[in-house]
Amino acid sequence: MGYRKLPSCHCHVNHRANAGCHQPKQKSHPMCRCAHALELGGIQAQLRSVDVGELENGLPIIFDIILKRTSPDIIYNKDNGKFTLCKSGTYHVNWDVAVEGSYFQPFVTLALTADDEIINAATLPITVGQLSSTAMVTVTDNPVDIALINNTNDVIQLSRYAPVANITITKITSGCKVAPEPQTTNPRPQRHHHHHCRPHHRHHAPPCRCCK
Repeated sequence: MGYRKLPSCHCHVNHRANAGCHQPKQKSHPMCRCAHALELGGIQAQLRSVDVGELENGLPIIFDIILKRTSPDIIYNKDNGKFTLCKSGTYHVNWDVAVEGSYFQPFVTLALTADDEIINAATLPITVGQLSSTAMVTVTDNPVDIALINNTNDVIQLSRYAPVANITITKITSGCKVAPEPQTTNPRPQRHHHHHCRPHHRHHAPPCRCCK
């Protein structure tokens, strides 16, 4: 897919085709701050301990290390493994878990829950390997608690090698903000360039209005 500059956006940045900030044209100040309107913040956590071993069905994965936290809108509770999305907005969740088996089932399933309701799941048709998935979570009025749980209907064995699990939650804030228009002064009068009229005189054409 190529890149082109859209006529509806005057921020002087390249957008993909059929995309853009869709900001109405500003006559006196066409520059908009689209390049600075996308804000990303979030939290990155990891389970490094290999002593967890087994995980009962329905229980969450407890991440033991917070690698980075750049948003105050996401809070992690290490006691129950839940991440609270405090403010309204759109959140992108990316996770992966390494497993080594289950007792009776020939597969392993992990699920992402929002307020204890499953919104995303991944199944490994073999019992040894890595599961991963992504999800978008929209928060409106009330905070939302999300967690990553065992949904295999069986006890599963987590990996004996670190890191066992990773999760990244990113809050996405975007928009096209236009800078306030500067105060305009009286424009300088334009001078007429009479040399544009000379070709008319050479062919004995009537003089234009600027030469009258």
